[in-house]
Amino acid sequence: MIERGQTVYTNFYQIQINPNSHIYRYQLQFQPFLSPEQQISKWREIFKIAKSGLQENLKVFITNNQILYSPVRAQTMGLLLGVYEEEGNSHSISIEEKAVLKPGEPEYTGLIGRFFKMLLKQQKLLQIGRKYFNTKNLINFDQFGLKVLPGVTCSLIKQEEQGKYYINIDSSFKMLRSTTMYEELRNSRDFSQLEGAIVMTVYNYKFYKVNKVSREMNPKSEFENMKGEKMSYMQYYQDKYKIGIKDVSQPLIEVLEKSRKKQEEKIIYLIPELCVMTGLSNEMRNNFQTMKQLSTVTKPRGVDRVRQADQFIQCFHNKESEELIKKWNIQLEPKCLQIQSSKIRPGNIMMGNNTAINIETGNLDRDTQTAMLRGVGLENWGILYSDRDSRQAEDFMSCLRESIEYCKFQCKAPRTFVLHSNKIEDWIKQIDFIVQQSQGPQKVTLLLLILNGPKKNAPLYTDIKRYLINDCPIASQVILSSTLNQPKGKVKTICNKLLVQICAKVGGTPWGVSELPFTDQPTMICGMDVYHSTGKAKKSMLSFVSTEDEFFSKYMTQSIEMETGVEFSFSLCPVLVKALQSFSGDRNGPLPSRIIIFRDGVSNSQAKTVIETEVAQFRQAIEQVKTEKNSDKPIKLIVLSVNKKVGAKFYAGERNLDNPPQGTLIDTEISNGKDDYYLISQRTTQGTVQPTHYHVLVNDLVDEPNILKKLQALSYKLCYMYYNFSGAIKIPAPIQYAHVCSNFIGDRFDPRKPQSLIKPNPILNQRRSLFFI
Repeated sequence: MIERGQTVYTNFYQIQINPNSHIYRYQLQFQPFLSPEQQISKWREIFKIAKSGLQENLKVFITNNQILYSPVRAQTMGLLLGVYEEEGNSHSISIEEKAVLKPGEPEYTGLIGRFFKMLLKQQKLLQIGRKYFNTKNLINFDQFGLKVLPGVTCSLIKQEEQGKYYINIDSSFKMLRSTTMYEELRNSRDFSQLEGAIVMTVYNYKFYKVNKVSREMNPKSEFENMKGEKMSYMQYYQDKYKIGIKDVSQPLIEVLEKSRKKQEEKIIYLIPELCVMTGLSNEMRNNFQTMKQLSTVTKPRGVDRVRQADQFIQCFHNKESEELIKKWNIQLEPKCLQIQSSKIRPGNIMMGNNTAINIETGNLDRDTQTAMLRGVGLENWGILYSDRDSRQAEDFMSCLRESIEYCKFQCKAPRTFVLHSNKIEDWIKQIDFIVQQSQGPQKVTLLLLILNGPKKNAPLYTDIKRYLINDCPIASQVILSSTLNQPKGKVKTICNKLLVQICAKVGGTPWGVSELPFTDQPTMICGMDVYHSTGKAKKSMLSFVSTEDEFFSKYMTQSIEMETGVEFSFSLCPVLVKALQSFSGDRNGPLPSRIIIFRDGVSNSQAKTVIETEVAQFRQAIEQVKTEKNSDKPIKLIVLSVNKKVGAKFYAGERNLDNPPQGTLIDTEISNGKDDYYLISQRTTQGTVQPTHYHVLVNDLVDEPNILKKLQALSYKLCYMYYNFSGAIKIPAPIQYAHVCSNFIGDRFDPRKPQSLIKPNPILNQRRSLFFI
């Protein structure tokens, strides 16, 4: 199932550290004693006095608050560095060694990070978070009113198992528009639409998020400067930047600026004509030519990424940087790390009539258009459409009949309903009529609705979906009439894909994957994701899906709405209790022997919190259900963090570096080989493929032979089990279903209108319906 792969290039550069080197931690001593509070408040003055003595004694050092670090051992302790005078008292300053740090220790790792930041500071680049840009390298796209600022994302990585350090470098880009905030304000009727926009100041390349537009202020408004003097904004820019303001009546932009030292946010005001807009407008995103041209720069090939990273590393090989690196007993490799990869074989897609499709050699888009693995016959279903869409509806139904026959989909002819209104109340009235006319065995199981309107903004879509999920639990499939205005061949392809979704929504299984690990015993696979709203009314939506069959294809779905900032982990015990009860109780079957949970990615710093809070809730749920069922059979728990936003990149080949093949696995060198790995599951034809990082947070089966290999194979195979795409997606299907469900509900919920919340009717779960895809 897993075999030796090819050697791949990475975007990691190793930092070689002399294992015998040490770093010494020092602290300044004062005689007479000076309190820590006094040291903090007067640190700048104290350091200025002691600096020359420190340079003479230690040669090179890094300060962290009142602590000093140096690779040099002070020859003389207690050596007088200077005298600090305060309120008539003289305090002699000396140095005292506090600790000797060795490579691999946590404090040593933190210090390497600070040293690396010091190196980056020497390069005089524009820093935005972990991204670094050279403003001299702007690329102009004047025909689109855009400039692209290329740069790199740069971070320090420690490989815990071997104690090695790497620099991870990846290409990054900032989009700058030619238009200023001033021009946007002049063309806008509603200033509130600009709230949340990111702007860049043209005089110092700083980025700010717009809080609001302050109409009551203008460049002539005054503020208090550092000296406590009143001055106008226009005078400030004239004095500091020699910039004259053209329109003295324009409103100012209110933004929040974070103080580095106090970690507080303060309100400052910017002048619109000195700020350019950043990012792409919706109009730009919807322009094919614009996006195509931009992609030539923003989606570089592997060979271009490696070249850019190599060039960036060369910045550290100038005379000044090399001297500093040498003093700290460090060596930075000039070429990227190469790693031996592995290859996971995905097996076959299993369809109906014992049909097996080889994933690696077959055409999944075409070959899956056949009898489904476990179909559910449609005895009674209907198609609704507006009279204005009659022509498209008739053509569509003709194609749909052909697809039903081609895919061997078991169903009877649908009833059709034509509406002469576009009002939501009339559509709901018609739906109610259909339901009332079809009770008992003849109860309608699916409604297919043809709606008009643009994609993602069809007027009736949300209201009808909410009604069919909350109040009238019937599986539904929506298609826009604009989608049907295409050649017959494309419409037929659409029909084939619709049948897959319909099968999943009415409780069927479109396909499975062969040789799935963990099917030897009852096993429940779960996916968990949280949606966070971006508006002013902060809300979060937790979605949790759990499998209930041996193919890992039928799901129970749960969603919980909560205030942003509220610890959602306390909701996990009742969620898992319901999942376990549904797994066994509804079928009066056994509890699962194993629970494997894929949750949305967390950082290393968050992993401890997840283990302490979420996992405790999971274990509490397991014990509660075991007590209810009077079961003493152990239930093993595995929890994996799945992070799709990682800086790692991998490239295959020698001269023409390209994306590695699907199923490429990296579990050596940059991973510890015990509980984390990188996996490339999806196929990318443009730019560079993004790997997914998996971190096993909890593993009750750690002693089972080849357990990590089984988890790796499971992770990859589940990427083929998402029924909205015929190939492999970036992450395992359970977590993608949780993500889609939380977004489906969260995007349509307005906290100011509680009735807008989609609350899935329990009947949909009884049918194991993937109603949200």
